[in-house]
Amino acid sequence: MARQAKQSSQIKSSSSQAASNNRTKFTLYNFAGNEKAFYLVDRLNLERTPGDIPEKSVAHSIIIIDRSGSMYYDLKPLKETLVKLLTLDEYNNYQLIVSLISYADHGDVISHFQRISIQEVTKIDSQYIKQIKNIQTAGCTCISQSMQLAKSLVKAGEVTAINLHTDGYANDPSPKAEAAKLAEICDELKDMDVFANTISYASADFKLLSKIANTLSGNCIRAGEVKMVYDALYDSTKLLGDSVAPPLEEPLIKEYDYQVFVSKTGKKISGSSSTLKICGLKADDAGLFYKYQQVTKDEYDKLEVPVAQTDESVFAFAKANLADGNLNTAKYALASTFDATLTEKHAKALTNAQIAEFTEDLERAVFAPDVLQNHQIGDRVKVSDKISLLELIEILEENSNSIIINLKHLQENYQRKGLKRVEGKRDENGNLVKPWLKTEFLDGGEYVRMGSFAINQNTATINMLITRKVKLVKVEDGSAIAEVAGILVTDLNTFNNYTIVSDGEVNIKSLRTKISSQAVFDLLKKSGVLEQDGSPAGDFDFHSEYDLNLDSLPLVPFDGRYGSLDGVFEELANIKILSSILSAHLKEASESYTAQQLEELKQHYLSKSLYLNFPTTTEYTELKSAIANGTVDSRVSYKIDIGSKNILNFGKLHSANKFLDRLYEVYHKNTGEKLAKPTFDITLDEPVVFAHKTVSSRTKITKVDDLMKQIFDDFLGLENNGIVSATLEKVGADSLLSLLQAKWQEADIKRDEFVAALASANQQLEAYAEKVYSDKISPLVFYIGSTGLIPDEMEAKATTADEMGAKYSNLQFSKDEQEGMFFEVGDCIISVYAKNEYFTVGK
Repeated sequence: MARQAKQSSQIKSSSSQAASNNRTKFTLYNFAGNEKAFYLVDRLNLERTPGDIPEKSVAHSIIIIDRSGSMYYDLKPLKETLVKLLTLDEYNNYQLIVSLISYADHGDVISHFQRISIQEVTKIDSQYIKQIKNIQTAGCTCISQSMQLAKSLVKAGEVTAINLHTDGYANDPSPKAEAAKLAEICDELKDMDVFANTISYASADFKLLSKIANTLSGNCIRAGEVKMVYDALYDSTKLLGDSVAPPLEEPLIKEYDYQVFVSKTGKKISGSSSTLKICGLKADDAGLFYKYQQVTKDEYDKLEVPVAQTDESVFAFAKANLADGNLNTAKYALASTFDATLTEKHAKALTNAQIAEFTEDLERAVFAPDVLQNHQIGDRVKVSDKISLLELIEILEENSNSIIINLKHLQENYQRKGLKRVEGKRDENGNLVKPWLKTEFLDGGEYVRMGSFAINQNTATINMLITRKVKLVKVEDGSAIAEVAGILVTDLNTFNNYTIVSDGEVNIKSLRTKISSQAVFDLLKKSGVLEQDGSPAGDFDFHSEYDLNLDSLPLVPFDGRYGSLDGVFEELANIKILSSILSAHLKEASESYTAQQLEELKQHYLSKSLYLNFPTTTEYTELKSAIANGTVDSRVSYKIDIGSKNILNFGKLHSANKFLDRLYEVYHKNTGEKLAKPTFDITLDEPVVFAHKTVSSRTKITKVDDLMKQIFDDFLGLENNGIVSATLEKVGADSLLSLLQAKWQEADIKRDEFVAALASANQQLEAYAEKVYSDKISPLVFYIGSTGLIPDEMEAKATTADEMGAKYSNLQFSKDEQEGMFFEVGDCIISVYAKNEYFTVGK
């Protein structure tokens, strides 16, 4: 339908015309209870232009089905629901046409049938029903292609409802490309008589689906039960079969910053910072607009209108901003209602399941406000008094000797977030060949010591490492191996990582423990995390089990402060480059064992440090087949990196041996022969000299090369830049520094002494780097990944790769990074970008 044919809401647009009792104001607070912004709100009723609305009009229902591999378990009930719905007798009198589209990989979209009358679809032995029943799963998730096809089927003069079903992330060919394309398609559909409902299954990207529905005047629901899907489809189909009001557009005049439309009878809440398009209402649906104007504190204080914090207008503001993707604003708006019940429940909402539940509670507050009578509503923002998960982990680490974990409970409640691997390797035919040795645990297996915790360096992930004693035995007869290469192997450990938090989502709701210390029990009880049989813990009893409740805790302190990153990248880059050089020397070297011993250890799956290292492989032989049959799915993980204005992140650094080959030549000191493929470990046993390579015109020298060359020249004795000496002194590696200084003077160095000094210095470098991450980087990474926000005090504006690259021409971006967002903080650049991660689906 042409724009001029759309109906426009007849409301009084000017705030000066609104009656005083239709005006309120509220303050937007953050979770610490601090004022963030001030708003004036006008309430304006929807008043349609009188006119004849036809009792029945031609309408079009476009059903879009996700048939990616992850829908394997949901597709059958969905198909049965569609067949049941489309064969209802009551539809025979509808002037309704139906189209069915399904999609999987990019380029794999199918139009099963187009613009078929509902009467044809519902005929006995209908070919169209057969087509629904024959849909099968395959591939990844490319939603945009199905929406593009749906757009081509929309015609003027008829109202169209799109019902989009999915259970995954729009990530093929990439998350950013899909998000951009979907935004473009939705902008085009806004000019048509179209509304779109989105149905979210399992681990679908609820945030994206909610934004599509908000943009296209529809609803986003979670498909918790088959009946919910049926009801959603039935309601939209019945609406199309009855009298549908013409779409309307509500412009946003200059004095307002945001507007939200609420229709309780039509079950719609839609918001926009520009013109608002409303479609899919019945002729008699009532509605109103909330118009929000941000004002200064002085202006706010002078406004003689009621303060309305716990008001429908604030809940609607939160819901619309949440659907629009403004998570921070939505959370702060909820806190500003002073509803402590909902604020505590949703303060840490980040994952799609949490956002979906957040959305549903906000809708209840608007559509069924009586629920608020059962909520705790105060006169200010209730700042959570619960300890954050990060703070709890510090307590657990400090007191790990006093806590043991129920291992069976942990394993039964753990949700895997990666690909499951099995021991062994595959032969040329793809058959699994198991190792000839295995391990057997020495403990009883019921309880294990509290593990150690580590925050990931570039994702909002916390791992708990559980260590257990094992013995090495032969698979063939079960006999134990006590000695390998003249070394006792009776004190071996296995290490299992359990991901407590993955990309801001808690994987383990609780840890079942026993506590041996009264003081530790009292500390945990005071922190409010101890439960017993579902109730707060009572008195201390070292025989009893207590649950450490993790799921209800905020992930990070709301009032946390994060220090400056100035100079951090340069310091860590120097350490990482030097550590890479030392590790390259030690690749096949040991200060304790001969080459023959190392080989025998390797045959027994043992490293030179006596760590077990069994070969592993995936459960599947072909990833594409595993995706198609639903045993493997993908999710989007957000990576956070730090860098400088010349080097985007540490991933741009070359490995030591690669860089040695890139810019250096190595010669045998005695023969003058040039080594074809030099590596640092060779230099331990051969007398060599180093020289700069003549670089060809095809080799592009980058800022990474400039930085690494300074450190390599320094280490190799070709230049004296002082970087290596300063770095080794900083970490206390005096032994290696002394030997290097002697080597630079061409003194003879004993191999064993040099290897021992290399190994010791490398441990000191790694320990220092770990402390820098622990103190300055990992908490910030975790905050960004957990909240989706840059800390308020950093006041950094998000920019694209193109914008950042134009400003700093030395930066190099990978394909994933090209689609990220970047924040300039002091002399540091923070990168946030999405990557696809595969994981094994739990049955």
